[in-house]
Amino acid sequence: MAAEEEQIEELKSWWSEKGKGVVAGVAIGLAGVIGWTSWQSHLHAQAERASLRYQQLVGDALIGAAAARDDHARTLARAEALIGEFPDSPYASFASLVAARAAVASNAPGEARRHLQRVVEHAPFPELVPIARLRLARLMLDAGEHDGALAELENVGAGPFRARVAELRGDVQRARGDHAAARRSYGAALSVGRLSRAAVIRLRMKLDDLGALAFPPPSS
Repeated sequence: MAAEEEQIEELKSWWSEKGKGVVAGVAIGLAGVIGWTSWQSHLHAQAERASLRYQQLVGDALIGAAAARDDHARTLARAEALIGEFPDSPYASFASLVAARAAVASNAPGEARRHLQRVVEHAPFPELVPIARLRLARLMLDAGEHDGALAELENVGAGPFRARVAELRGDVQRARGDHAAARRSYGAALSVGRLSRAAVIRLRMKLDDLGALAFPPPSS
């Protein structure tokens, strides 16, 4: 009995010194688990809402284009709302690409460039950046900013966009009057394998416009 009483007294003493700390630690641990779970649920709900908003945005944009209605202003407004509500979501960058297209269609190139620059600076997926840079280069070409367009194309780099970069570089060079360089760029674009039939036809037409054959005959 004495041994048991001593153990009880030791337990009481330990509890008075350590027990509150243990309870607090357990409580903090449980709160952390509950808080983490709640935070994960919040993030999941946010992602679902952002996805739904993006689907609605794309659906409206497609319906507006198919119906030949001037819905570009509404598309821009919805894209801005999505970006404002979910700025850190990947859908914000997707919405910026949709908004840029709508801005071009509504003759607002400055607005389009703002959205594309946002993708370049904030896109969560690096695959989106060259798409935005290519579209920025096209807008710069349309604005007569040839040096800026060429610099933007340099930033795209190699990869799956080699043909598009070469073709757009040729467009810029042709606009500057450097037809020899444009021919070389169009030829480089044609040399990239697995081009669509439409791309091959388009490139050959551009070469023909410059008075160059897409496939010059071999020298004798």
